[in-house]
Amino acid sequence: MNNIEPLIEFKDVSKIYHMGDETIRAADHISFKIYKGEFIAIVGQSGSGKSTCMNIIGCLDVPSEGEYFLGGNNVGKMNTDQLAEIRNKMLGFIFQQYNLLPKLNLEENVEVPLMYAGVPKAKRKELAMKSLEGVGLAEKANHLPNQLSGGQQQRVSIARALAGTPSVILADEPTGALDSKTGREVLKILQSLHKKGNTIVLITHDNSIAATAQRIIRLEDGHVVYDGPSDNPDAFVHSEFGLHAGDGGEEE
Repeated sequence: MNNIEPLIEFKDVSKIYHMGDETIRAADHISFKIYKGEFIAIVGQSGSGKSTCMNIIGCLDVPSEGEYFLGGNNVGKMNTDQLAEIRNKMLGFIFQQYNLLPKLNLEENVEVPLMYAGVPKAKRKELAMKSLEGVGLAEKANHLPNQLSGGQQQRVSIARALAGTPSVILADEPTGALDSKTGREVLKILQSLHKKGNTIVLITHDNSIAATAQRIIRLEDGHVVYDGPSDNPDAFVHSEFGLHAGDGGEEE
């Protein structure tokens, strides 16, 4: 793997916020590489820096120091338009609260990122229906989001993330608004997508959810304290609170 260019690379990334006289390092000299086809969980408690990393990976923010490369492109040097373009081309987002537009039907919701990416109307419809079929909801394409259960709405958001065949699927606490049974079903979909070759970055505070990934990057106080396989018991030891696999934690 060392001879292959990483899909995502953080090189000594820091994110610094100034609040009055106080300086906060939300991310503090973080370095890691994520390769095509990996299923990674970035895990940590509130204030660990995982949300900051998610925003940088998702091209929603840029580092204060260090460099972030996505597909070989230095994201930190991009302007707002360039960030939006690479976000539309390379990233598919799955959010905790689904973020579906209530007045659009399922097909139209899945088409939204394709529209921003400049895909022609006929092609958008074709891709949206194929994506909905992939999550078992093609027959409900004309339904509105409020006609669905929470689990079905999250499946629509997964279809929306997949429609543009992104390089990276970025899932931010994707089971946070679901009951445990429905949450497990969503995680199975993510594992299935990984088996098909998709690159998935899962952001979570919950060790039991992180354990479904192939590799864990654990953060504490803006630092990487573990980066390795999820089947290693060391992945689930938290130095300050002594958390182990299966424990939850405060959400960031």
